[in-house]
Amino acid sequence: MDKDQNIARHYKTRKASDIVNFPVPFRRTALGGIDRELARLPISSFRILFQVLNSISYDQFHPGRQKEQLKLFEEDMLTENNTFASFSFLARDIDEHLDYNSIQKGLEALENLNKGWHKSKNSNGKEVKTLGGVISNPSLTDGKVSFLMSSYWIDQLAKIPHYNKALFLTPWNVSKGKHVLFYLWLLELPDDGTKVNYKKFQLFFDYNYKSAQALGKYALKPLKERFDKVSNRSFNYKTSGDFLHFKPYYTKDIELELKEDTVTAQQITQRLHYWKGRHQLDKKHINTLRSIINLDTGTFNLLQKAYDEFIKWCKEEQTKATVYTGDNFIAIFQNKIIEYYQSTEMGNIIPNGYPVISENES
Repeated sequence: MDKDQNIARHYKTRKASDIVNFPVPFRRTALGGIDRELARLPISSFRILFQVLNSISYDQFHPGRQKEQLKLFEEDMLTENNTFASFSFLARDIDEHLDYNSIQKGLEALENLNKGWHKSKNSNGKEVKTLGGVISNPSLTDGKVSFLMSSYWIDQLAKIPHYNKALFLTPWNVSKGKHVLFYLWLLELPDDGTKVNYKKFQLFFDYNYKSAQALGKYALKPLKERFDKVSNRSFNYKTSGDFLHFKPYYTKDIELELKEDTVTAQQITQRLHYWKGRHQLDKKHINTLRSIINLDTGTFNLLQKAYDEFIKWCKEEQTKATVYTGDNFIAIFQNKIIEYYQSTEMGNIIPNGYPVISENES
């Protein structure tokens, strides 16, 4: 190890969480741009990155809101040039079959990814410099994987002003690095989707089909089916000439063994996005619904029961549920919440203890 390298933090294998917080700026900086080489990154490279994110999860923070953690981070990592964190994993945590050739290729790819001089600035305006790729000094010996990560890249991974919740096991449940790359892009898409030229899409994700229709049939369709089974985010798509139209959605059921609270969080996210799209709710509505669910997760079951009552009412009125949108839907939904709540045992004890989602009830 170079004597000029300052090792400020040490990370070892820790028990895997269901979710890792994947920073949007890192995805766009390290894994963004039209470049076939990114899509050719080995799947083991993404497994290593997800292991890194899992290891540093306790040290991740929002720089605008968690000032003390920002201060501690900068004192450790952003005071001197060539400051690094060290990482050490068991090889089987990257590849259960101990395919050392695959692991080695993943390490080499990350060492060469974005290789060059990188500069970071701390909140005092001091600039620190580091030379290298996303990782440096990788080694693979005695069943262990180790490497360094510079202050620049740790800065990209630890500070999370914008991030997406990614399933930790994603790189272990798909077969290629470009599938993970597509998954991370999918996490960033707005609920109403996007339209892309299929030739640009192929260039970025390293496909080579003669038409958008062929790309959809032979690449996107099987990938969608896989994501439906093992991912928290999947997608619908359609083709129109040279264009691909993507519309993402949060999946309902996935064939993974996840912790109960992870499954509940997944169900809540899926349901909120369903209501948002079906009833044209805005961010204010969703934030209100999520905040009352966060106060008491039992509220989620109550909201679902009340929504079932809303659907029954629509059928009785011979009206489509989608007719009710925005504030109009929220007002009717609030009435159904009150009606259902007051029919429960708790409603008999505390009649006015129902969740408030409408400004007119607050």
